[in-house]
Amino acid sequence: MDFLDSDREHRQEMLAEVHRERDRLLPLRAEATETTIELMRTSTGQVSEPDLVPYLNLMYLLTVKRAYGDDQLLAFALSLANWAVVAVDEVAKYTGRTAEQVIDQYETEIIAARESTPPEEPGPDTDTT
Repeated sequence: MDFLDSDREHRQEMLAEVHRERDRLLPLRAEATETTIELMRTSTGQVSEPDLVPYLNLMYLLTVKRAYGDDQLLAFALSLANWAVVAVDEVAKYTGRTAEQVIDQYETEIIAARESTPPEEPGPDTDTT
């Protein structure tokens, strides 16, 4: 019984932490949403060049982190995660599948691509120090 009580206490602590963080990040939501929309407009316009998309996304993440700090980066990541959940749900609805089936399809495609592609070499080191 002690294990169950300990597990329940841990869940309650985690939930309390999530609520505190949500409240703390809430003032950053509007700007994070605007940045998410900007990223989506830019990156979805480049899907015909799939190798470019991760670089554009990383550029946005680094820009947010450098310009606004970790809290805004966390708010931005939360906004992106929320958008991803809604997008998967919408794809599922429009294709007559469950969200789990949509995710399974993407996961299968990613695994297949990873297995058929040699690992990427790191880019040249531009640090001259």
